Amino acid sequence: MLASVVVASYKHEAYIEECLETVYRQTFPDVELIIVDDHSPDRSFEIAQRLVKKKSFAKRFVSCSLLRNPLNLGAHYTWNRALSLAKGDMLFFLNSDDVFSKDRIRIFSSQYDNEKLFFGFSAVEPIDERGKRITTHQFPTSLRYAIDRARITGSPLSWTFLDSQIAASTGNFVLSRELLRRIGLLSDLKYCHDWEFALRAVTVVEPRYVESDRYMYRLHSTNSYRSLSNVAENETRACMSSYCVNAIARRPINRACLSPINFGEAFYKFLKLHPNFNYWVKQLYAPYQPDHRTVDWNEWTMPLAWR
Repeated sequence: MLASVVVASYKHEAYIEECLETVYRQTFPDVELIIVDDHSPDRSFEIAQRLVKKKSFAKRFVSCSLLRNPLNLGAHYTWNRALSLAKGDMLFFLNSDDVFSKDRIRIFSSQYDNEKLFFGFSAVEPIDERGKRITTHQFPTSLRYAIDRARITGSPLSWTFLDSQIAASTGNFVLSRELLRRIGLLSDLKYCHDWEFALRAVTVVEPRYVESDRYMYRLHSTNSYRSLSNVAENETRACMSSYCVNAIARRPINRACLSPINFGEAFYKFLKLHPNFNYWVKQLYAPYQPDHRTVDWNEWTMPLAWR
């Protein structure tokens, strides 16, 4: 099996070398590395270029590519350009300021390489600007709590994605090539492109979770979530609209994801477990839902009864 690691790089000159070194040190042998720099104004591209030109570095990979966008085009375009070049059976995302554990690819490939449709992620360990573990930050605890809550209640993990992006980062995504072919590339969103992508993925296949910390997420002053949080509300609406189209307005491939077609009358009770989803469905789906006819069943869908 060939594993492709795609790296979207932008303005991370302090972290890009460490990031790429963790791909170099992977215990899995057959790895393809694709780096696309989004026209960084700092030395990110030059540092990556120097590393890639080292014979010992490039020789480790089945293939190693470094490209630069002609101008700054945004994260979604950069990810999509890298993905379009990937030839691997399993695709690993990686942010240019983050870090892989040395056995990340081996763990995912050994467990899931036979699954034609696959979408997964691991537990996240936050690190600081020096790469030291952060033990006081709440966000990994909140993500684990959301996942544990799903297990306790017996809810599919796909439901938890309706409340938030529980993988924490685009760089934590792992998926099969066939799933990418089914759901398409990332959408043109500045802040929530990863969440919208995940919501499309879970309508096709139930996500898998590796409990151990195999992705190190770096917290620093220039994290994109800090600078783009002002656009989150509008983009959240776009995410939920996308889910409505893929899971509610038509029959989803994943028969476990939350959908009236999958669960019938019980769907309206399940909504109460997900207040955010309840709110967005009420706004996005209710206005046209009573007049919607499903193509697959050729039956009138049941109007939403909000009490």
